Amino acid sequence: MSAFIAILDDNPADRKQSERLLSRERDARIPSGEVIYYDSYGSEEALLPHRLRYDLILIDITGSTRDGMMAATDLMHQGIDCQLVLASSKVDYAAKYGSSEGILILKKPLLQKDFKTLVDQAVRHHAIKPPRLELRGEKETAYVLPDEILYARDKGYYTLIALSGNRSFHLADRLSALASQLNDSGFLYTDKKTVINLNAVASYKGNSFKMDDGAVLRFSILRKHAILKAYKALAQRKVKSVL
Repeated sequence: MSAFIAILDDNPADRKQSERLLSRERDARIPSGEVIYYDSYGSEEALLPHRLRYDLILIDITGSTRDGMMAATDLMHQGIDCQLVLASSKVDYAAKYGSSEGILILKKPLLQKDFKTLVDQAVRHHAIKPPRLELRGEKETAYVLPDEILYARDKGYYTLIALSGNRSFHLADRLSALASQLNDSGFLYTDKKTVINLNAVASYKGNSFKMDDGAVLRFSILRKHAILKAYKALAQRKVKSVL
C-alpha cells in the first residue's frame, strides 16, 4: 500500500519539522510494505499544479493576508480528491471558522503520533479513491482519470491526448508509454498511431468512429472486423451492467 502527502506551510522552520517527522513515520512503515511519498511546498502557487496527486494535504499559511483555510477553500474549488488537514499556529482555525466538512484541524506543535494518524488517513484515502494517470508534458504535469481520455495520437516526438471537457494535453512521450497504462478492455488501437477510448465513441459509420468531442477517426478496413467486435462487446457489457 502507498500514499502521497503534501506539506503546504509558509513557515520554513515548521515545514522542515513536518518533513522530519513525516520522514520518520515513512521509514517506520517500510518493513510493513507501506510506501509513503511526500513533497513540501512553501506556497499555494507551487502546490496547485500537482494538487491531484495527493491523498492528504497538510496546510498552514500565516505569513500573508491569506490563511490556511483560504488556501484549503481554493484547493477545493480547483477540484481535489484528498483529505485536507489544517495545522493551527498563529491562526486558530477552529475558533475563526468553526468545523468544516472534509477538513481536519490539528494544533501545532505537531507530534510524531500526529503524523502516524495523518499517514493512516492518507493510506485509507488512497485505497478508496479512483487511480489517476500522471501525464508529463515538457513544462506541465496533469493527473487524469482514464475515462477522461477520449483518444490519443502519436505525433512522433510527442503524443496528443484529447480529454473530456474540450481539453487536450501534449504528452512528452510516445503513445506506447501511455497505452501500457490503460485498461485493455476500454481502450483500443485503431492503427499504429491511434488509441481510442471505446467508452467515448458517440457512433460509428463505415470505417470510422465519431468521438464524443466530434472528432472523426478512421480505421483500416483490414482491422474493421476486430475493431467493431471489440466495440460491440463493450456495448453488450454496458447493457448487461444496467439490467
